[in-house]
Amino acid sequence: MNEVSKRIDQVVKEGLSKVMKENGFKKSGRTFLKELDDGWHIVNIQASSGNLGKDGKFAVNLGVINNAISEKSGLKIPSKPKEYDSTVRERLGILVHGEDYWWEISDQTDISDLANEISEAMSSHGFPWLQKYSNLADISDKLKQQPSLQSIAAALLMGDELEAKARYDQILLDRPAAKSRFKSWAKNLGLSWWQHL
Repeated sequence: MNEVSKRIDQVVKEGLSKVMKENGFKKSGRTFLKELDDGWHIVNIQASSGNLGKDGKFAVNLGVINNAISEKSGLKIPSKPKEYDSTVRERLGILVHGEDYWWEISDQTDISDLANEISEAMSSHGFPWLQKYSNLADISDKLKQQPSLQSIAAALLMGDELEAKARYDQILLDRPAAKSRFKSWAKNLGLSWWQHL
């Protein structure tokens, strides 16, 4: 393990680990998991692939898994899901800074200050985001701009078949190579759409 990795782990240990535990999360490596009745909340620390020597940076990734959407999409959720398994995802840095922000770390970094900064960002922005996207309506709305089976499934679960069909049609237009996969999915669900387009 290089020096940057050790410092990132120290930041997590001094700050994030405590606030995550207080909020019911369990730690697995650099990922924190909280199982809910209808899914998961996931927080993951991602070190930059370019971290070398004494200087580096890391991001904090947030994710929410909605079991109903995953099931309707035909996705299998592992017993210890990863952030990339999430139904919706976001970076904490974007919520705090309005852009894709990675925290920098070096041998000059005050570990305690950085640990406090990350913990406060999680409390003020991270947890509220996770809570917001525990709501099916908010998930469906967020997925509207992200063409996927999960986007269609979310609209269906909201009871909005017209919106689900519109998303389905748009995907088939935008991604003709995926047409057979999406048609097969719709047919398996007993939706008449698979005969269209």
